[in-house]
Amino acid sequence: MSLLSKEDLLALSPDMRAFTLVGGFMGFFALMESGINAALGEVLEAKGARAAIITRNMSFNDKIKTLRTLVDHFILDKQKAAEFDELAKRAQKFGELRNVVAHTAFRGSEKSDGVEFFTMEANSKLKFPETDWSIDDFLKHIDAINGIDNGLRSIESRMSFQRVAKALMERPKGSFGGLFGLGAQILEEDDDAATGLL
Repeated sequence: MSLLSKEDLLALSPDMRAFTLVGGFMGFFALMESGINAALGEVLEAKGARAAIITRNMSFNDKIKTLRTLVDHFILDKQKAAEFDELAKRAQKFGELRNVVAHTAFRGSEKSDGVEFFTMEANSKLKFPETDWSIDDFLKHIDAINGIDNGLRSIESRMSFQRVAKALMERPKGSFGGLFGLGAQILEEDDDAATGLL
């Protein structure tokens, strides 16, 4: 659940409520985008400044496309990869909604308890579709954004688990190595001694 409550929002004037709802949507979207940045850094094993440099100059859609490709290629559990891919596709849909919210004039709605957006489409014909979101619409969108954010941030634990599993399966570098390689070097030396290679 978000920090915005319907009761508190209804106590505001319509225009103040509209600014609060739009600001809330944009703020929670920004947190989700930050989570996408973190997921990209995690899959690429880039932290701090490296991760910031990689993600700073990418458009939101480029981040989503890159994340989907990385997840497909690097997440070994294909069921988990499919789950992350679905979250990324849902995030992309909210990117489209974010564009409406960020780039469209708005005011307190006269038809609902929310916001009226003055949307315009000019693809092949000029249209002015009615776009009016109630408080419940905003809260539903914000809850969905939070769910996507939480799901994508779980890539970190998936990648950590995967890296540990990979390390445990690797051939040891010394006499004693990873959990599954305990004593492998000793056994190899015993085999070499038996065949007269020492």
